[in-house]
Amino acid sequence: MTLASTDQRQSIIGISLLVKLIESYGVSSESILSQAGIEVALLDDPKATISVQQDIDFTQAMMNAIDDPQLAFKAGQAFRINAFGAIGLAASACGTVEEAINFFLKYIRLSYTLFDIEFIKQEEISVLRFNDFYPLEKHLKRFYLERDFAFFMISIRDVFPRSSAGSLYKSIRFGFSPEDSAGKSADDYLRCYECEVKFAQPYNDLLFDSRYLNRSLPHANALTQKLLEEQCEVQKAELVISGSFADKVRKIVRTTEGVIPKLEDIAAQLNMTRRTATRKLQAEGISFQEIVSEESSRKAIHYLQKTQLTVEQIADKLGYSESAGFIRAFKRWTGKVPKQFRSHQQQS
Repeated sequence: MTLASTDQRQSIIGISLLVKLIESYGVSSESILSQAGIEVALLDDPKATISVQQDIDFTQAMMNAIDDPQLAFKAGQAFRINAFGAIGLAASACGTVEEAINFFLKYIRLSYTLFDIEFIKQEEISVLRFNDFYPLEKHLKRFYLERDFAFFMISIRDVFPRSSAGSLYKSIRFGFSPEDSAGKSADDYLRCYECEVKFAQPYNDLLFDSRYLNRSLPHANALTQKLLEEQCEVQKAELVISGSFADKVRKIVRTTEGVIPKLEDIAAQLNMTRRTATRKLQAEGISFQEIVSEESSRKAIHYLQKTQLTVEQIADKLGYSESAGFIRAFKRWTGKVPKQFRSHQQQS
């Protein structure tokens, strides 16, 4: 799968929360910010954005300056749900846990995670799976995983009474081995997450009790949620304005549910003609068809691996008028027809 460019933009608010954490260690935050090319003055602008690469550089500088095996845990605990602005407040205002999860994932790029989080709903135990989205070195990927899992755990405790939150999560699976845990013991993970933690697993998963999906949220308010979603749409549009043009197009294609939009429709969203959009993509060395193929392949693989949809239903979701066209395209992407791919995945 093609990973996203680290030139993409995100809110600076997450960095501002970590600045407070850094200063609690007696370390100069200005030095850390400087190493990431982030101006101190930007911290006072709630609408300011930074690149994902700057976030990565900031995190690396922070890790270099602070020798604490618990740093990732503490960083995750600094990201409370209300610190996410409109997306966090809107998720809290949803009617049920399942609605909140789906809402958060719909606007996931407005959060501070560097992963593509996948929601796998099952009868007894459901899963939040953290898939690669940006190219991260091994030690940084571990840090971000530990941080984001800690955030999810603390957020649930903020929303639910302690008695409920304590029984919601069943276990955590990490893809890295205990030897890569940067000096932390199994007891350290248990104290942070308060549930079973397994290492060297095929995926990075957070497993929870599916019965909680229908549970009503204590701060549910449909009108508030609708108003906040409008703000999320505005913020999403503002982020699309930043970054390379190919990233803007890819982001629209990736976040559009159902039939992939045509280039002329995307160009209209970006206030330009189809011809101008084509020329901009050519200047960056990529075609619209290449982007569509990458994202269609990504979505098709997701549907085959994680759902029980038929090949015909998947073809329809991706905008193919006939399944034969989808089957030919999928074989071109992966070397296998969809049924062979699904069968191989189920056996492995």
